[in-house]
Amino acid sequence: MGTQDTKFVKGAFILTAAGLVVKLIGALYRIPLYSILGSEGIGLYQMGYPIYAILLTVSSSGLNVAISKVVAERWAQGKRSGALAAFRVSLVLMSILGIAGSVALFRAAPWIATNMGHDPRATLSIQAISPALFLASVLSAFRGWFQGIEEMTVPAASQVLEALGRLVTMLLLAGALIPKGIEHAAAGATFGAAVGAGVGVLFTALAYWSGGRRARQRVPHRRSPRSEDGSRVATGDSGEFTWGETARAIASIALPISLASAVFGITEIIDLSLVPGRLHAAGFATEEATRLFGQLTAGAMPLVNIPTVFTGALQMAIVPSVSAALALRDRAAIGRRVKKALALTYALGLPASLGILVLSRQIPVLLYNDPGVGPSLMASAPAVLFLSLQQVSSGVLQGIGKVTVPLVNLMWAAAVKAAVTYVLVGIPTIGVVGAGIATSLHFGVAAVLNLLAIRRHLGPVSEPGSMLRVSAAGGGMGVIAGLSYRLLEPFSGLKVATVGAVAAGALAYLILAVVFRVFTTEDLASLPVVGRALSRLSKPRR
Repeated sequence: MGTQDTKFVKGAFILTAAGLVVKLIGALYRIPLYSILGSEGIGLYQMGYPIYAILLTVSSSGLNVAISKVVAERWAQGKRSGALAAFRVSLVLMSILGIAGSVALFRAAPWIATNMGHDPRATLSIQAISPALFLASVLSAFRGWFQGIEEMTVPAASQVLEALGRLVTMLLLAGALIPKGIEHAAAGATFGAAVGAGVGVLFTALAYWSGGRRARQRVPHRRSPRSEDGSRVATGDSGEFTWGETARAIASIALPISLASAVFGITEIIDLSLVPGRLHAAGFATEEATRLFGQLTAGAMPLVNIPTVFTGALQMAIVPSVSAALALRDRAAIGRRVKKALALTYALGLPASLGILVLSRQIPVLLYNDPGVGPSLMASAPAVLFLSLQQVSSGVLQGIGKVTVPLVNLMWAAAVKAAVTYVLVGIPTIGVVGAGIATSLHFGVAAVLNLLAIRRHLGPVSEPGSMLRVSAAGGGMGVIAGLSYRLLEPFSGLKVATVGAVAAGALAYLILAVVFRVFTTEDLASLPVVGRALSRLSKPRR
């Protein structure tokens, strides 16, 4: 496996390291924010995010992937002017869409809060988050450029700075505004998203105009490669790329990806539109329904998303990596990179899913001191693995140019989620747990359909032996984590025992992963800072 075949893994690990810091910051702010706002205030805070998320994905996510893909393809062929044109066009488009989205969200806030959130008090929260749409769209364009040239350090650093800006702002404003009422405090917290995005824009823009200038001047000088049929692939910076040509190339990629991202965001809209209403139909009062909605969306879902920090990074890294190989018509490299990406996804997604399942009752008490989150978290635990596979498989399909496939698959999955949510949440004995079950089914359907599509276009990309080794290591980890909690809890209490069980499970998986040769020497060498040292401790898997 060559350097280029493992470069995307190293980039993913860099983004993962930043993502872990961001998740840590998120955990740090959620604990005091939960204390300031309470479950009801958190519910108001969360009601501003689903609509924001779907508008953000429509205005920026597709263009982000499109710019990284187009830049990667042209950069691999040495077409620097084309890569720069792709970035500049995307920056203009994202700015326009971001402004339009911000204005639309601000004006529609009262209607959204009343008719979708079933609580007019959420109006201020929705309006407070609206400026973040413009800033986050611009930030996405800059990140797409750096991802396209596979320079992942700048996007990683910008994520951390964005999270810090959000943390400081939301806690300060929430605490300062709580005397004015819970709806004002929730709005102050949501405004932190705008400040954080602004910090990220400032950093990436400075990186682009200073250190990024060196990257723009560094044209790949390589002999024109041969494709698998032996023909030369055109490379070099010959020819100019017009704005119209570049805009059409980007739009053809961005539109279906944006629609797929919108469908992905619609799953949160499904929860917002159906869960409170169906809880009302099941006999829950408005305050109780809002509290349960807050436990689901602000309690369980963030925990489900924590383990996907690596697979989200891997998705961002695999798109330009596969796109570059596709531009050079190197089908063998595409196959190697896809197999590696999916193997790593399963190796990290399965143990995370099992760990959350085993400790679903204890983790919410440890983090939130709220045992009510436990049932929703248990029902959502399978979604960890399925979401991981869905993310990376979507990146693979986008990288090979099958950008409409994830869209269609997500539409089928969203239909399943809506139907299951409507039926189960309306049953009083199931209630909000039904939304967790529906979420797991949603990502499961999408992941399976994506993997079948990859097999159809690329052939077999899974390694049964590797999957068995991961399953054995993950199963052993789950057993050890559960037993560790049972042994520790009578003597140390729930919180200490939970920390001990998490640590024991993580250590057990690391040991079992070494025993079963889950990770290769190349995987370990890709780790930032400690990679070389760890790779010396492991022999290559045969």
